[in-house]
Amino acid sequence: MLLSFAIKKGEYRPKFIFKSVSGGNLFTVKKLKEMHMYVEKKKQGLNSYAQVWSVCSFVAALSNTTCQNLNQADLTYASGVLQTCSKYFHDDDLKECPPSVGDCSGNGIPQVCCSHGAVYKILNYLADKGFYGKNNPSTQMKYSMVMLSSSYSQTEAVRFFKSEFEGLSTIQVGEVELIGLDFDAAFKLFNSYMLSDSIYFLVAIIFILVIMFLYLRSIAVTFATLFNILFSVVIAYFFYNIVFQVPFFPFMNAMSFLLLVAVGADDVFVFYDLWLDGKKTNPESSLEENLVYTIRHAGLSILVTSLTTASAFFANLSNKITSIKLFGIFSGICILVNFIIVMTWTPAIIIASEKGWKRFCHNSNQCCVLSKYWDKFQNTLTKMSEFVYGKMLPIVVNKLWFVWILVFLAVGIAGTVFVFYKPGLKRPSSKDLQLFPDSHLFTKYDKFKGNFKFKSTTDNEIGFSLYWGPVNEDNGNHLNPDDLGTVSFESFDMSSQAAQSFMLNQCDQMMNDSFLNEQYRNGAYNPVCFPKAMKLLLTLKNCHFTASNGAIVDISPCCNQPSFPVAPDVYKKCTILSAVAGEVLGTPVNTTLLSADQLTQLKKISQAVRSQSYFGVPWFDTTGHLKAYQISGLTSSPFIELYDTMDTFYANLHSFRNRHLAGSPSGLSNGWVGVTYNYGNFYDLQKSMYIGTYQSFGITLGVALVVKFITTLNVMLTFYALLTMTLSVFTTIGCLVLLGWELNILESVAISLAVGLSIDFSIHYSVAYRLLTENCRSKRVEKTVSLIGSAVTMAALTTFVAGASLMGAHILAYLQLGTFLMLVMVFSWLFATLFFMSLCRIIGPLGNVGQIPFSISGWKKCIKSNRKSKSNSFYLTDQDENNSDLNTAEYHNKIVPDHDEI
Repeated sequence: MLLSFAIKKGEYRPKFIFKSVSGGNLFTVKKLKEMHMYVEKKKQGLNSYAQVWSVCSFVAALSNTTCQNLNQADLTYASGVLQTCSKYFHDDDLKECPPSVGDCSGNGIPQVCCSHGAVYKILNYLADKGFYGKNNPSTQMKYSMVMLSSSYSQTEAVRFFKSEFEGLSTIQVGEVELIGLDFDAAFKLFNSYMLSDSIYFLVAIIFILVIMFLYLRSIAVTFATLFNILFSVVIAYFFYNIVFQVPFFPFMNAMSFLLLVAVGADDVFVFYDLWLDGKKTNPESSLEENLVYTIRHAGLSILVTSLTTASAFFANLSNKITSIKLFGIFSGICILVNFIIVMTWTPAIIIASEKGWKRFCHNSNQCCVLSKYWDKFQNTLTKMSEFVYGKMLPIVVNKLWFVWILVFLAVGIAGTVFVFYKPGLKRPSSKDLQLFPDSHLFTKYDKFKGNFKFKSTTDNEIGFSLYWGPVNEDNGNHLNPDDLGTVSFESFDMSSQAAQSFMLNQCDQMMNDSFLNEQYRNGAYNPVCFPKAMKLLLTLKNCHFTASNGAIVDISPCCNQPSFPVAPDVYKKCTILSAVAGEVLGTPVNTTLLSADQLTQLKKISQAVRSQSYFGVPWFDTTGHLKAYQISGLTSSPFIELYDTMDTFYANLHSFRNRHLAGSPSGLSNGWVGVTYNYGNFYDLQKSMYIGTYQSFGITLGVALVVKFITTLNVMLTFYALLTMTLSVFTTIGCLVLLGWELNILESVAISLAVGLSIDFSIHYSVAYRLLTENCRSKRVEKTVSLIGSAVTMAALTTFVAGASLMGAHILAYLQLGTFLMLVMVFSWLFATLFFMSLCRIIGPLGNVGQIPFSISGWKKCIKSNRKSKSNSFYLTDQDENNSDLNTAEYHNKIVPDHDEI
């Protein structure tokens, strides 16, 4: 029985990973059959003619039987074969044979080790690497992989997955369970879910519109808000793509729409509340007069919270991750555009709605009937709101302030411990982009695949390259990941005699450095050091070679040099000749002039040129001028995804570079080092994510503090708001840490965004508290909560509902966004309403305590009269200066917060 099994580079095969239900050994007759027969049955949904490659099938092949007929004697025989042959596999003597070759023995390898290629296939592909492993061999097989022989289109694979496995995290089959799948269709499935999960955005919009209608009690304003959001996205995209000419639009930008839904609703709450309050306070005022009042007083509140949220997005420009930068740009533009639309489009809709309703009531006999029921509905909601926020909540804060302060201090400190100490916010642990939740079979495959040797990266030592000539800079467009830029060069000199000697000495010094792989240093990869090849060529006595076309070539002066190093002009001229000597020049005409060692070395150079195994490669432009020089090698460090281990490796790598370039001639001092085969990409991602996240966090925090201080000009309230926001943010992030979040792209954005969202409620409360005139703290707290508590709650509720609506999605990013929005809203509301207001209840400023004296009206007088002006007001509340019909106390009562919480 010959199984046609060979996996070529770039070739895909469907894969299934199994483990024992009890956690025991899979290498039993019953369990091997269960795994094989399960996949045999499932393949009917794809291709009934495909072969099933499993440990069972190859163990059976060793005994010339089938998996269905496998017995204990066959398993015992296979165990003996694996034990005998595993050492040849781990020493790299046992190779994978082509399907048509039945004998790959050699170098003293027993023939049984090559039978059907079973040993190689089992140990490399189908059993976990601990099974008869290299260092700690075990006869216990913990995991096993089963593959199908045929490849399929991604469309077929997605259809097959949805019909057979969707919604399942594990599948038990007798004594084994399926714990991971790979159909090479993750991105195809992701695209499919992106479309189907869009329904959750629609659900979120519907819920938010319903909440808005119940709160605003206006159909026109409710639907106008929806158009606000659509207009904001379209106009923001115009600026993003046309004005700023950003060519790349990542997937994350699509989530800005949901964020804007919540933000847009909150801004409209503020504006419409002030509009209604103006009508209630001055019922005789015209629509135009009430509009002026509303824009004048709502504009500042909406602007302040729009700036804090936009700054949280724009702060991500400090991050080096392109998708995070672009998400910050687009979302920040959306917020600012939405602010402009809310202050222009929304007033027009409100006025049109007012006039339309009056005309309808004037011309319709049904108006009175509709108005009767509508007024009853409104009165019911108003009474409920007055009871909760005018009586119950103020009592809860005023009577239990000491409890709330202690409880939320403890919760905030615990969250801080979770973030910075234990378990701590961790860097990404896997270089694989996670598209689906941890329970998804595709995600679980990525988690378990490292247990198999052919998928393991820890067996691969990291290569390095030392460069001279290319400039170590990224001159591409940092906002376009497809723009890799161009290679620029700087001058360097290898031709001076000092440089020739230095580079020749480095051949031996580097090859003797323990930082390099031991086998590499011992010549296992047959590297040829280029400076040594140069010296050999330049000191050859024979100057005549037979070219590939048979002509005799005189290579003078690149030969018969009396000593080394040689003159710089000779070295420059002969560099390109040495690089191609073995390929172009062929064999010397008179080999008797060469010693046996020189002849051997010349043949070695010829082989090195053809196999590109030079330890040091010169690069030339089309004119033959040396543009770059590269020394490449293999280190002794395996690739590991853990950041701390790779950070130590990079420190050792730069130490290696500094050690060998110490004392280098001036023309070679600019050499720089990097790693090969993209081994450094994941480390760079981890490092950039970590640094960029805290930079964004710091920028957002700084902007939020400045905005908060400017809003109140009170040191004490600013400090209380800072403390409240900090504890709220760290509590939110601490919960995310406990949920297993790592510092990936969405998490990085969430951390900086949490600052902008958490401070808004505190801003609303502190502004209202500061502008009230009561001299009793408990009265101020009571009035503050009764004035703006309902609006703050509605702002939190709309954003919470937006997040909750996403919890049925299949895509991890949507689930994480929903989780974040719900957590940040819950803790922001709780900390602002209970903790911040409790602080104000016991040590809130009264009068001018903690206040920075500043008044625009007083500043104008100072400019005009050159006199100092004393003023305790923060806004333009002076009746004489503003010609206002409202006194200061009345104006204080008009303060309604913005609710720009995502």
